[in-house]
Amino acid sequence: MTKMMKQAVLAAPGKLEVVEVPVPSPGRGEALVRVLAVGVCGSDLHMFREGCIGGITLADAGGPFVPGHEGMGRVEAVGPGGDESLIGRRVFIEPAINCQHCRWCLEGKPNVCPHHTFLGLPPQDGCLSQYMTHPARLCEPISDDLTDDEAVLLEPLAIGVHSLDRVAPVAGRSVAVLGCGPIGLVHIMLLARSGMYPIIAADVLDYRLEAAKKLGATHVFNPTWEDVVKGTLDLTRYGADFVFECAGQRDTFAQMVELAAPAGRIGVVGIPEEDVLCYRHSVARRKGLDVLMIRRANLTFGRALLRLQREKLPLRDLANGHWPISHCQQALETASAYGQGVLKAIVNP
Repeated sequence: MTKMMKQAVLAAPGKLEVVEVPVPSPGRGEALVRVLAVGVCGSDLHMFREGCIGGITLADAGGPFVPGHEGMGRVEAVGPGGDESLIGRRVFIEPAINCQHCRWCLEGKPNVCPHHTFLGLPPQDGCLSQYMTHPARLCEPISDDLTDDEAVLLEPLAIGVHSLDRVAPVAGRSVAVLGCGPIGLVHIMLLARSGMYPIIAADVLDYRLEAAKKLGATHVFNPTWEDVVKGTLDLTRYGADFVFECAGQRDTFAQMVELAAPAGRIGVVGIPEEDVLCYRHSVARRKGLDVLMIRRANLTFGRALLRLQREKLPLRDLANGHWPISHCQQALETASAYGQGVLKAIVNP
């Protein structure tokens, strides 16, 4: 008898359906993973709400597809050529499937591989499923003292580590983080341990600002009733030396250059609903700003795990909403509406 499993598919914008399909068999070099936890990311929410992100649309999937890319689970089998030592191990699932052969992969920059596919991004099905197959080389073993929630959140933490690599903030200098969703909060968590001062955080949701303060932000602003640019200039005189844009909003794209100090460095991490990045050219040019685009993580999983363990990062505190796969529609609706004070929604298939 064929073994069946539950799987969530995005049938149309705003509509997730849970279906039963056969459990897949691992092919050559693949592992069969029993998925234990999946984080709901902002990019998942773009696809859920609008049916598109970064110019990629739901139509590119050619039909209903499985979302989700922040995943972890336990390996149950491997296909021919797969590493059999993975069987029975809990693993972090690296979502970017790079080609391994292009110039950028060979130069150690697989995050910009032009031939890659990415879990939960059409046409590549994601991990919001009870079982999935995935290249065994991209299943990273984790120790049993790591919780499922922490393992899921290693993906955004690795993005934060890569982002800091790119922007290279200097201890003792000022920094601003615009947007305090999970990506912004992992930035604050890392920056607070990097000797930065002041650490300025901005978000339109007060519960996120409270989380930012607990994680190390020294000053917070809600732009709904506060002037973030003026507040930053009042604190720093000339502006923040380093800025991380983690909201992907028109307002924050404009603010990031206005509140940056001369010769400042900006990391653009957020992904906008509209595929456009707008800010005042004259301001950025006269200040001589470096505007750096942050593309996911880049070989930073191991370092993210090391920092989590050595520095006892309170990563699990972000995962404060959990749903079974049968309620994944509710999970994405809640996360999309910023409801119930949820910082990171987790689906447990």
